[in-house]
Amino acid sequence: MEFSKNTGFLKTTSSRFDLPSNNFVVPFYLAGSPSHKTPKIRGRICRLVKPTTDILGRHNYPDSVNSVLAEAMVVTSCLSTTFKLDGVITLQAKGRGPLKTLFCDVSSDGHMRAYAVLDAHTFKKMPLKQDITLPLLMGDGYMAFTIESNGPNQRYQGIVDLSGKTVSDAVISWFKNSEQVHTKFITMIEKQDGFWVAATLMIQKIADEDGSEDGLLTEEREFWQVANIFAQSVTAEELLDPKLKLETLLFRLFHELGVYIQSPRVIVDKCRCSNDKVETMLRSVDKDELPNLVDENGDLVVDCEFCKKRRIFSADLKTH
Repeated sequence: MEFSKNTGFLKTTSSRFDLPSNNFVVPFYLAGSPSHKTPKIRGRICRLVKPTTDILGRHNYPDSVNSVLAEAMVVTSCLSTTFKLDGVITLQAKGRGPLKTLFCDVSSDGHMRAYAVLDAHTFKKMPLKQDITLPLLMGDGYMAFTIESNGPNQRYQGIVDLSGKTVSDAVISWFKNSEQVHTKFITMIEKQDGFWVAATLMIQKIADEDGSEDGLLTEEREFWQVANIFAQSVTAEELLDPKLKLETLLFRLFHELGVYIQSPRVIVDKCRCSNDKVETMLRSVDKDELPNLVDENGDLVVDCEFCKKRRIFSADLKTH
């Protein structure tokens, strides 16, 4: 490993973290046996290394916050391929604890952004020896899921109270309470040699034609239980191994259940900010608020929360 002179971030050369087995979502479904092709359970598996490491590297969060944000990134990446959309899916959590905001969005092109808002003063008062879970970091709060498609009136939002110990737990609760869909996430996060490896395996029961899951037949319920057992057999070494191809892992786990693998989607760290968007935002700001953005030289200074790029505008909103 070495540091890039241009960015100051870690740069990999001939590293296991650069292998093509990482940084994308692989959709799959389970049909029940190799001789069947009708989907009974849909699934997603995702392992991220470069986008998580690059995004977290631009911020100065404690490792406990990095871990939670990395989980949000890998889970949102899976969700971006679960819904049919030409647009953006956003996961946003708000709480009253030291971690005030958790935000990640992924476009249908696989472009991902993420950031967190942390009250550093309150965070420093947390007990060091205690396991830092999502409830401890965020306290009482909620998680919102927003789906925005490119088209008129194509916006959906679901909200759920923060529950469980992890981001994945809250997402499972949302699927259960808002979508009435049985869902299982197995998510693991690990910092390896300075790289943030985030991986998740998701399986989800496909609803009946009427959208109901309440009347699962005994056979369907048993198959769901078996799929859960097989999914939970995955080890941290397998899920987090950058050298292990995700397709190989899926076949290893589910070959007896008729696993069919679909085209993967690459996930990249790519911000959508631009000079034009920032200028439009500044023109919409109340004139009384603009002085708060002015530096000692009389220029308007705006830093992107996602990519940290700084843009400087003169008072007449021309870029320097």
